Amino acid sequence: MALGGSDTGAPATDWQQQQQQQREQQHNGAIEIVVGPMFAGKTTELLRRVARYEAAGLSVAVVKSNKDDRYCAAHVVTHNGLKRPCFATPSLAAFKEAAGAAYDAFQVIAVDEAQFFPDLKEFCAHAADHEHKRLLLAGLDGDFQRQRFGQVLDLLPMADSVTKLTAHCKFCDQRRVAAVFSLRITADSRQEVVGGADVYAPVCRRHYVQLSQLRGRPLSSSDEASGGEQ
Repeated sequence: MALGGSDTGAPATDWQQQQQQQREQQHNGAIEIVVGPMFAGKTTELLRRVARYEAAGLSVAVVKSNKDDRYCAAHVVTHNGLKRPCFATPSLAAFKEAAGAAYDAFQVIAVDEAQFFPDLKEFCAHAADHEHKRLLLAGLDGDFQRQRFGQVLDLLPMADSVTKLTAHCKFCDQRRVAAVFSLRITADSRQEVVGGADVYAPVCRRHYVQLSQLRGRPLSSSDEASGGEQ
């Protein structure tokens, strides 16, 4: 009775096992989710994983919502200036249609600002389960009121891995306290407001509670200096 992975019955080497795992992975889809507040480095982490898969020889498509036009309409752009060409579409079904025949060749689909896609759950479940694609998702897990945002949370039970990143609280003196929430610093009450540091600040739990009470007006310079403490 052969114990190894070769015809000779010799034990499989580590290299052979790795090759077998890679072959099996090519026939298995997956969903990787990266979440966190604003300014936590979610897009940076997404592009890091994209580069890793491309270095391994996989074909990758990068997609973002066309609602995100903060830096460049045709690129995914990080807050520190890294960028990558992408499909900018209103839905993931529209991305699939725009990709056309090239869609079948994509082994990895990286989705930035995942919370904005109305068909996120349906598309990702089908692509991973039936098309055997690897989905990389980066997005907010909660809005400025700490409520669910889009369909990102709906995918957690289907995910192979979930990574929650943190930023640094803007209002803590040492700037080393983990920020886990996104505080809106304007009076706009709509859930979907695309913006950067002019609209949002990453905050710790203490400052979220303190400063959210001031949300009826934009934060003044004195509020920012004191962190809202009276």
